Amino acid sequence: MKKYGSTEQFRSIIREVKTKHDYQGKDENGEAIFQHLTNYPILDFRGTVKLHGTNASIVKYKDGSINYQSRERVLSLEQDNAGFMMAMMNKDLDFLFNNIMFSDYCAIYGEWCGGNIQKGVALNGLEKMFVVFAIKADDEWIDLWSDLQDNEQGIYNILQFKTFDVKIDFNNPELVQNKLIEDTLTVEEECPVGKYFGVSGVGEGIVYSCVSDSSLKFKSKGEKHSVSKVKVLNSIDVEELNSIKEFVEAVVTDNRLQQGMDYLKEMNIEVSPKNTGEFLGWVVRDVLKEETDTIVANQLDMKKLKSAIVTKARIHYLNSI
Repeated sequence: MKKYGSTEQFRSIIREVKTKHDYQGKDENGEAIFQHLTNYPILDFRGTVKLHGTNASIVKYKDGSINYQSRERVLSLEQDNAGFMMAMMNKDLDFLFNNIMFSDYCAIYGEWCGGNIQKGVALNGLEKMFVVFAIKADDEWIDLWSDLQDNEQGIYNILQFKTFDVKIDFNNPELVQNKLIEDTLTVEEECPVGKYFGVSGVGEGIVYSCVSDSSLKFKSKGEKHSVSKVKVLNSIDVEELNSIKEFVEAVVTDNRLQQGMDYLKEMNIEVSPKNTGEFLGWVVRDVLKEETDTIVANQLDMKKLKSAIVTKARIHYLNSI
């Protein structure tokens, strides 16, 4: 079975991007080395409508055989999933695979939705449809192309419908949260896919995929479809974060950072990775000692401020060793 994995939350993707970026290989004992030596990347993501149905896929193998799958199992006519296999078996599916080169298998992933598959969404009552949202060939994700669809057979491409583009700076990923919330609520209030078919109603949310690395995906659901009692994303004070960023740029100067290096030497503390904490502690203390009045006057959040100071100081220190 070629299973489609789960789509993560935004916070999980932030952690994954930062972890990959900071990974520097392994030491002599085979232990992973993580060091934040350069700024995190700025990546483009494309959001597509998250449909409220059931995960489904069509997998073609090199011998020409085809499996129909739900998220967790291979289907059979005796144990189908909302009639997906039965519906697909009666269609000409060659167009799904014609432009894809593969040596072992090709999996077409999508959402089987509409009809009575789910309740409380705009797609209820429409004819059942298969909407393709991802392709994997020989364990490699490949891009969707715009004409991967056959509307007469009820097979659609998620790119036919409204998309949401966003640029995420992983040095300050919180800055994009308000945009994600705004777009998600727009979809929840009126599903763009339902609207495409002339039906007005509730949508589920958005799935964002990185344009340059399609393995990076995260979802954002509206409150009506969230499995928890809290918002998927909390709105943030963009003005406050920008103020912190500007403050750090103004006070964590090259001269101040050099003074921190001089302090270590004066105290006979070796300038090495093991003493990174000593350096960061000095920089934070020095900023707070000299800039307390400015911090108070601007009502800057101390926890967020310390984190921003440490981030900039750490890059400087590790690149100076």
